Order: sequence, then C-alpha cells, then structure tokens
Amino acid sequence: MAVRGRVAFCVVIAVLGFTSFFQGASAMGLRSAASETSSSVAEPACGWATTPPATYQHVIWIMFEDNVLSNVIGNAAAPYITNLAKSQCGYARGWLANIVHTAPNYVPATAGANCDSETLNDTTPAGDRCITHGVTPAATCTSKSCAGTVAIPSIFEQVQDVPGDSWKAYEEGMPSNCSVAPTSGRYYARHNPAPYFSDLRITGQLDGDTCATDDVSFPNTRCNGTSCTPVASSNVLASDLANNTLPTFSFVTPNFCDDMHTRCKPYTSRVTNGDQWLAAWLPLIVASPAYQSGTTAVFIMWEAASGTAGAKFGDPLPNVIVAPSVVPGTVINSATTMNNIAALGATENVLGLGYLGCATGMQGNGAACPSGSTTNLRSQFGI
Repeated sequence: MAVRGRVAFCVVIAVLGFTSFFQGASAMGLRSAASETSSSVAEPACGWATTPPATYQHVIWIMFEDNVLSNVIGNAAAPYITNLAKSQCGYARGWLANIVHTAPNYVPATAGANCDSETLNDTTPAGDRCITHGVTPAATCTSKSCAGTVAIPSIFEQVQDVPGDSWKAYEEGMPSNCSVAPTSGRYYARHNPAPYFSDLRITGQLDGDTCATDDVSFPNTRCNGTSCTPVASSNVLASDLANNTLPTFSFVTPNFCDDMHTRCKPYTSRVTNGDQWLAAWLPLIVASPAYQSGTTAVFIMWEAASGTAGAKFGDPLPNVIVAPSVVPGTVINSATTMNNIAALGATENVLGLGYLGCATGMQGNGAACPSGSTTNLRSQFGI
C-alpha cells in the first residue's frame, strides 16, 4: 500500500478564505489558500495505491437523495460527479434502489433492517416495530419508552463497541446534536439515521446516549448557483478533516438542498446544487491526513430513486466509490447487482466488524434479502 507524501492541492473554489481548514494545513502539507491561483487538483483521489489495506482506519459515507443513475452520472448538470465516477474513481451500473419501497432507506442502510424483528418492511407487521414513512423519533428516550425508534444494532453501535473506535454523523444545518425535529431550516430528521436507534438514545443503558454527543451539526455550506464554499467558523467536519481527528465511521448528510432532495434558489437544477456541494467537500476529504495515509474509503451513495420522474422500485441508483486503490475508470457492469446494504457489508468488512441484518444475506425471519445485498464490494472495486 502506498502512503502519500506532500499534498499539492489547490481548489480555490472549495477553500478560498476557508481559514479553519487551513489551520491544519501544516500537518497536511497544504499551501495557503491566499497563494493559490489555480482551480486544478494536483493529486488524484483514486489510483495511487497498488493494493488496499487489509483493514481501513476510516470509512466515510456521503448520502444524497432521490435520483436514478442516469439523472446524475452522465448528466450535464453534474459534471463533477460524472467525471469522478467515470474517469477519476469508479461506480456500478447495477446499484439498485431495491431495499424498501416507501419507507426511508437510511435505517436499513446502516442496520441491514428497519424493524425490531431484523426484517425489511414498508408497513409495520402486527407485534413488530419498524421505521416506516412518517415515523418521527421520540424527543426523549428512557429504558421503558423510546417511541419512533428500533432496538436493533447498527453500524454506529458496532463501531462504538470496539475499543479505540468511534463514529460521528455529520448533519448539515441540524439545529442541535441528535435533533429529532421533523424539519428545521434545511434539516430533515428523516435523513439522519442515528436518532432512530434506541441503543444510541438511552442514558445509562448499553453505551448511553451517544447520539447526543456523536450526532453533530455542521454549518450550511454557502452555495451561490455557480459554486459552493464550506463555512469556516465552527465547522466540526472541516476541523476533523484538517486535524486528523476523523472517527472510524463517518456518516455525512448534506442539507435537503445540498443532497439533491429539493431544488432551492438560486439553482435551476437540484442535481447541480449537489454536484457543486460535493465538488467543494470531496477535495477537502482527499487532502486530509486520514485519506492521504491510504487507509480511508469514501462511499458516495443515494438513498432512493423516488424523486425522479418515472422512477420505480429497483431502478439503478447513482454511486461512486473513492479510495486510493480504486482503479480510475472502474465501471461495474449492471449484471452485477448491489445496493446500499452491500455498502454496509463492505464497511463492516474493511473495519473488521461482523455483519448485520441483510448484510448477512438473510432477514431475521429467514426471508431472502434484496438482490445484491451481499455483493462483495471489496473485490468489485479493489478496496
């Protein structure tokens, strides 16, 4: 495995005036933003490590919303993501929106199930408890009551149970840590999975209310219709990237404008908004000490296809896998199916964890899991 040396990284659009990120610049080998006059990226995200590490130190998920594959990759409205997927790193043509039809897909993506019975359901069966459409997690949880949550293990709990490992969910524009507010500004609680797991919410039980400390907010990114710029002040995501303090597992949720869910002014295309957001943030991830060490992988995923006209259950979703060992231009044929639960399994594998829910290949009642839930993404993408 190769380890990077000095980073010659210069993305003026993303970092001009972004002072908090450059407070960690000496550790990262970055030049001052004030000295940059180019908008080029001098180092690639993928293809510079010949072999992947047996175990990764960090995995980052970035979750976008409501698009089919063709609406993003190959669309002129998303030039950054298209180039990243087709030329710089890799993607799959058979990454399917096939987990649940109408229920939010955030919980099953992070737990392999959305019900206490460790099954996948769009509606809640009698005697079970599931996270389905319209469910809001309780503001306060006790050992006797935690409405709107499920009592199943998740990737968050898996990681925090390993000594020395940790997690954070970085929620853009969230009003306070672990907010259950259905809507606040540009924040949706339903796009934030951690508050839906009771094991992360109950003080004094299991690992305690870790959602209150590890499900954190970062400021809304400034997007002006031409480019996006992360806010410098009090930006925990930027600070963790710059200061080499990323947790083992990071779940990053852009706000509902930046994640392509909603078209917001001044944009005429919600896809362009998300594309420019990623163009601002991914270079900062790639430049970070964690990524440059060669032991960080980034999964860029979409929660569902439902926001696209004519989209149906089972349609292919956009996706990009970013890691030093991914061969640039990797494209997995549509004959090989996979989904967001396969990303859960890959994350568990690269972090040396066991498998949850449908990442095992079977639901808790013995029923089959959606096609592609156990596809080995490590072998497919060379991670």
